[in-house]
Amino acid sequence: MLWTRVASGVVLAPLFLLLVYLEFPYFHLLVAAIAGVMGWEFTRMDGRIGKKRSAFVIAAALGAIAAVSFGQWLPALVLIAVATITLAAADQVAGRKGFYIVQIAVVYVALPAISLLYVMSVGGAVSIFWLLAVVWATDIGAYAFGRLIGGPKLAPSISPNKTWSGAVGGLVSAVVISSAVAWGFGVQVTFLLGALAGGLSIVSQAGDLFESGLKRHYKVKDSGALIPGHGGVMDRFDGLWFAAPLAALLALVLGGGVQSW
Repeated sequence: MLWTRVASGVVLAPLFLLLVYLEFPYFHLLVAAIAGVMGWEFTRMDGRIGKKRSAFVIAAALGAIAAVSFGQWLPALVLIAVATITLAAADQVAGRKGFYIVQIAVVYVALPAISLLYVMSVGGAVSIFWLLAVVWATDIGAYAFGRLIGGPKLAPSISPNKTWSGAVGGLVSAVVISSAVAWGFGVQVTFLLGALAGGLSIVSQAGDLFESGLKRHYKVKDSGALIPGHGGVMDRFDGLWFAAPLAALLALVLGGGVQSW
């Protein structure tokens, strides 16, 4: 399993990074493809909702991505809100009272997707590379430190294999590796940039835990089987999808991308 996971990463990571480097429209098409598959995986995980809801979530997510690709940010946000309300209302009309996790599928899939596009639009490929360095270093560092050190469990009721040593190791790895990537692109490495990387690392790990909790809730091992050794697309991009909205907020508040932070 480990070697399959590594082999998949070796094959797919360079292609992913190439599409980031090429920026518009290739990166936008990549994000749309990821969001489309994630929409299908999220809704199908329940096993009861059906193809119509999957199609609705995918269409709403792709519609929001298409809107922002042409600079229409407000319509994209309105679309996400309306689609989410529509899902909740449909459940009420159908007699499914209360809250269902799949009701937030559009928000979970589409909001991070357009957040990534916003970061790209104001910070370029360099900002995406830095964000990927944070998330990927967190993932790899948490796995490595967790296996080497072990110790107390981070959230045993959600994900029994995750440890506090892994969480701290992932955070440290994210700060160090993302700083190295920033320096490599000529970006001045500051305490603020390191602190932001640490915050994004924590949020990325929260995304991993959320998806682990989702799978435990629905009693499935993986969100899918599209990526050998990794499971589904949600399994691979859960951390990035949680970190992306925060990265977009930072880009909005601080102005521009990592080059100006």
